Amino acid sequence: MKLHLKIGSAVAVLIILLTVWVPNLIIDRVLAKGDESTIGGISVKDLEDDAIENALREAINTWQEAPIDVEGAKVMISLDPKLFVFDVESTMAEYHSLTDRSWLAFWKQRQVVHIPLHVVVDDQVKKQLEATGVWEVEKTLNTIITEASNLKSHEVAATVADTHLIESERLALSIEEIPTNARGVDKLANLLNESIVLPNEPFSFLAMIEEKYEESDSEAINFVASMLYHVALQTDYEISERHSQGEKPNYLQQGLDARVNRALDKDLQFINHSDQPNKLKLTVEGDSLKMELLAQKKEKEISVRVSKDKIIQPRVITRYSKDLPIGREEVIQKGQEGVRVEVYRSISENGSTTDELVSRDYYPPVNKIIVKSSRQPVVTENSSGNSDSSDPDLQMDLDGDGLPDTQSENKKSGNNAKTNKDTSTDSTNTSTDPNDPEIVYGYYDKGGNFIQTSP
Repeated sequence: MKLHLKIGSAVAVLIILLTVWVPNLIIDRVLAKGDESTIGGISVKDLEDDAIENALREAINTWQEAPIDVEGAKVMISLDPKLFVFDVESTMAEYHSLTDRSWLAFWKQRQVVHIPLHVVVDDQVKKQLEATGVWEVEKTLNTIITEASNLKSHEVAATVADTHLIESERLALSIEEIPTNARGVDKLANLLNESIVLPNEPFSFLAMIEEKYEESDSEAINFVASMLYHVALQTDYEISERHSQGEKPNYLQQGLDARVNRALDKDLQFINHSDQPNKLKLTVEGDSLKMELLAQKKEKEISVRVSKDKIIQPRVITRYSKDLPIGREEVIQKGQEGVRVEVYRSISENGSTTDELVSRDYYPPVNKIIVKSSRQPVVTENSSGNSDSSDPDLQMDLDGDGLPDTQSENKKSGNNAKTNKDTSTDSTNTSTDPNDPEIVYGYYDKGGNFIQTSP
């Protein structure tokens, strides 16, 4: 009797267990179909340990093929993914601690978990973040680690700190009227405005305007580049790349201009070797562009000097045309002197001043072109072969000397002939100051040698 009671009790308990466990097992199975465990974003459902480790290492290798770009406040740096060391073994240990079941709970479904990979970051990453001077380092670093530990995006938005401290003092200033035929200056100014010039990092003008390059014409690009170069000259930045326009612009002095051309791989680049970041500030005020370079502290006084080393006079080219009336001439191209200039920078710090030659540029002269009438007046001679001075047609004053041409010819025969030269081409260097530029006629060949010619 007692035996039957014990058997009955055991059966009853079993029935109760089955009634509770089986439905729960079914529910867990159904839920598990819609969710599965992941490590670092990689699904590990139904995988054994070896297979899990292989899948993780393969995903890590793929993720480390591309750099991590961090950007904020118009500052971007690229981090080497090899500076992030993934600890797969400790990650697996955490996974097992969360999902392994006791043999006493054999009926329970394995718990679904989503855990990040354990990652150790090299100290170089933090140093690179600190070097920007405009980011909150710890918050930005935590964001990067979160993305890396889940093998997610290689593009990270930095947490920007308050950059108003960078605007305490002005290092450089340039204000120029915008050329009337320049298109897209406002767009370039918006791109550069609030940009940070990081310490010891190359600053590339082409890289900064890449997205708006096609929306601006060459006049606008060269104009903004020239102003940026002028600003950079007022600091102790190292000018690592700069190209002259080769002709006098309508803004700034010769020697202070810059040319940028993406197709020809011509860029403007410089490096800030100080230990503090600087900020560019650009504003369009009326018809002018104002560009400033700001810093937390101004440590040096710097001045820029442009010196004309040699002035090359233009030549006068005369052409003839029958389409002009007799005695008429027209200037179809004004002459402009050529010049070789040298740009010097004086840097004063702690009571001492150093001068350095920054650049030497040559701007060739523009020749003056004159078109004269090729028509000649008809002269009637009398039987004796002399001109009839009483003929009104011969009393014309074509040479503009106030006398009839017949008298002018007589006057010339007894005096030295008068020569007419354009004042711009008849200049001579009469100054005794040895610092004045030499005025000559000639040109520079491709080897940089000056070839002097006669007027």
